[in-house]
Amino acid sequence: MTVPTTTTRLATASELEEVAALCTAAFADEAVMAWVLPDPSTRIQQLHGMFGSSLGGAADAGALMLAVADGERIGASIWLPRTGGPQPTELPVGTDPTSLRLRAVQKATDTRCPEDAHLYLQSMAVRPEHRGRGAGSAMLTSGLARAKDMGLPVYLEASTPDNRTLYARHGFRDHGEPIHLSDDGPSLQPMWLDS
Repeated sequence: MTVPTTTTRLATASELEEVAALCTAAFADEAVMAWVLPDPSTRIQQLHGMFGSSLGGAADAGALMLAVADGERIGASIWLPRTGGPQPTELPVGTDPTSLRLRAVQKATDTRCPEDAHLYLQSMAVRPEHRGRGAGSAMLTSGLARAKDMGLPVYLEASTPDNRTLYARHGFRDHGEPIHLSDDGPSLQPMWLDS
C-alpha cells in the first residue's frame, strides 16, 4: 500500500466545520481531554462544541495549519505567535467540573509558558486512522519553517510519550520539569526549540 503524500496549508473559514470534526476525532482519546471530559459518552459532543467555538480565531489569525493527503484534511495544528512577557488568557468561567478542569489546565500551562517571544504550538491533531503516516511531521516541518522565517523559537507542551518522541526527533528539548495536573491528571512536558 502506498502512503499518500501529505502537504500542508493554512485553513480557510469555509473549512472550520470539517476541521472541528477532525479535531474532535483526534482529541477523543487524548490524555488531557480525557481528563477534562472524563465521561466518554458525552466527550465527543463536548469536544465538538469546544472546537467549533475556538478554531475561528486561529484561522482568522493565519495560525491554523492543515495536513492534507489525497484531498482529505487529516491533521490540524495551531501555531500562535507570542510576544515577550505574560500573555493575557481568557479562562473558562463556571463552576461545573469541565470548566474547573479547563481552568486548571490553562493556569498550569500559563505559569510555565516562557516570557520570551516565541511561536507557540498550542495543539496538533491527526485523525486516528492517519497517525504514524507523516502528517504530524509534515505540520511540524512547515511550522518550524515559519518560525525560522519569523526568527522565533518554538514552545509546546507534549501530552504523551509518543508526542514527546516526535517533537524530540524534530529538535525539541525538554524545557523544565513536567507539568502535573491535579486529581490524578496527566502530565505535560514543556519543550523548546531555539530559532
